Amino acid sequence: MERLQIGIIANGGRTGQTDFKAYGSNRIGISGCMVLLVDSGRAIVSVGFKRRVLCRGMMAVLFYDDTFWIERSSHTFRCRYVALSYDNVQEAIYKLTSPYFWDSLSENPLFRPDNAQWELLERWYEQMVWICHNSANEYTDQLLRNNIHNLFMAMDGAMTHSGAGSNKPISRSRILIIKFLKLVAQHFRTTREVSFYARQLCITTTYLYKLTHRRWNLSPKELIDQQTICEIKTLLSNTDMSVKEIAHALNFEDIPYMCRYFRQRTGLSPMQYKNDIKRS
Repeated sequence: MERLQIGIIANGGRTGQTDFKAYGSNRIGISGCMVLLVDSGRAIVSVGFKRRVLCRGMMAVLFYDDTFWIERSSHTFRCRYVALSYDNVQEAIYKLTSPYFWDSLSENPLFRPDNAQWELLERWYEQMVWICHNSANEYTDQLLRNNIHNLFMAMDGAMTHSGAGSNKPISRSRILIIKFLKLVAQHFRTTREVSFYARQLCITTTYLYKLTHRRWNLSPKELIDQQTICEIKTLLSNTDMSVKEIAHALNFEDIPYMCRYFRQRTGLSPMQYKNDIKRS
């Protein structure tokens, strides 16, 4: 199933400003990569099932396998965004091979740049806006790929310069957690069995439980279910798919089972949730 493009990228805009309020607490679909620069206000966000604070002067770098939504925000919360497709970022992902950079980004995609770094980020953003609106069409995609690659290289260099570079050892448990979240993002639509993910990681289900419980006080099954519920809510809120079509797309054995699954975790049936969204 193709990754949904909802939220701020639904209209195809690659750059702009948003407060996210139009999307409520729905998951924000990211087709490739989204960079946020927060200009004002404060928000409580969830990234990778972990609650974080995003406020003025901060930056976020989010990828297609991140689960991201705004839990609540101040009335002044506003940020600039750059939203790129996977085609525009895959080259940068393959070119930049520093394992610590990618693991650090998965661990903590929110940053607080210093004043000098913020000025550079603003110039980078202005370049991205110019590329999107002024470059010749045949060069736009390559210029975007080059500029996002430049950003990642600069971030990796800043991490290394600060002493948090690629030589820092990464614990096995942390590597396993990162791999587990990536596997869930890739496969939750087809399988929600914890044993499948444990086998993919070559560990026992008990050890996987210990890892996730120590990290989030949640079981692997609860994390998989959170991802699934987010997807059902997104499909109910942002598509014309029927409950039957959603059940089929997410590999539920039948419609009643998906309805029970959803009600047990939300207190509502899928149609009640859909109707509530329409009324809000």
